Amino acid sequence: MKQNVRINGNPYRVVGRLPLSPVSRACYGKYRFTLRRTTDGTLWSAFGTRISPVSELVRQRA
Repeated sequence: MKQNVRINGNPYRVVGRLPLSPVSRACYGKYRFTLRRTTDGTLWSAFGTRISPVSELVRQRA
């Protein structure tokens, strides 16, 4: 899964996708995406069914 996407004007590469836990109905069909910002190499997470140019990102801790 080597997909490039631009979110909020910054280029990212999707490096992983894991399904969220099916504990509640709110999580069915949703994923945790791991993205790497191509300009500085930092890792970010996004949650949802897909990635879009307006996806909300959360920075991962090292």
